[in-house]
Amino acid sequence: MSNRRRAVVITARGRNTFAEAQAARLERAADVRFLSAEGPIPPDELVEMLKEADVCGLTPRSVPSIDGSWVSRLPRLRGIAVFATGVDYIDTALLKARGIALSHLPEYSSDSVAEHALGMMLTMTRRIHLSQDRVRGRVPPGTSVLGFELRGKTLGIVGLGRIGSRVAELAGAFGMRVLACDPRGRGAADGVRLVGLDELLASSDIVSLHMPAQWQGPAAFGEAELARMKTGATLVNVSRCALVDPYAVVHAIEEGRLRGYAVDDLFPLADKDERAARQIAQGRLLQTGHTAWYSVEVLERGYDTWVDNLCGLATGQPQNLV
Repeated sequence: MSNRRRAVVITARGRNTFAEAQAARLERAADVRFLSAEGPIPPDELVEMLKEADVCGLTPRSVPSIDGSWVSRLPRLRGIAVFATGVDYIDTALLKARGIALSHLPEYSSDSVAEHALGMMLTMTRRIHLSQDRVRGRVPPGTSVLGFELRGKTLGIVGLGRIGSRVAELAGAFGMRVLACDPRGRGAADGVRLVGLDELLASSDIVSLHMPAQWQGPAAFGEAELARMKTGATLVNVSRCALVDPYAVVHAIEEGRLRGYAVDDLFPLADKDERAARQIAQGRLLQTGHTAWYSVEVLERGYDTWVDNLCGLATGQPQNLV
């Protein structure tokens, strides 16, 4: 009888997700089953799929919440490798209590997400999305698309991890003045001035968020934080939608205190609030549906690292642990 660990990997395309060399590497490391799921898997079905697994590979697309609704019913499970950087959708305390190792992808998308953040800033400041809408007749032809330049403006970065630091570097190339505040006390690179959050919010023309959200935690940016921002500033969020209170954003834009908000997700009030729908039509709200990470290079790096993480869990040599 084989002593190798059993692994189950769930993706949209099953084994075809991986290059042949990647799939073969997994098959050498463990007794692996490749399963496919194009949408969220109900907990009961997920338990059935993973009941024989020692380790598993999961994507947020098929398993949007890693919690007790299914984890607690899998006594055999000892390792999970996620195709993601952020772990705010994971009950990490539960995994720790159950002795389940968790591997993630800490670096695979830093450049793409940072570039997306700059793309959002350019879109909002040069009204690129609204210009497209006007050319295509989606808004009245007289709609103003007047923008402003990034050069000489102040960018405030909240969170100086891999992505935030790269955004600071790119912003410097545009001639922006860069302020930063890091909740974890990390130092800043040349050309970046560390300040307190209050000074950053009051001084920045654009505020860019690069910090993790808490598991089922409150929004880090609500009415109080938005009220401390410079009047007419723009807020950019390529981290997590849950970081920012959507009602507070709509209210701040409506009052003219916030020029606009760009979020790499679906804005939760888009179809529920008339003010939000109007702000989207006016180009004040930009939503990019969690695509900041999605590039050819990220997929190549991500699958390689994911396979490394799965092989590590299967062979008792885990890496990239949370």
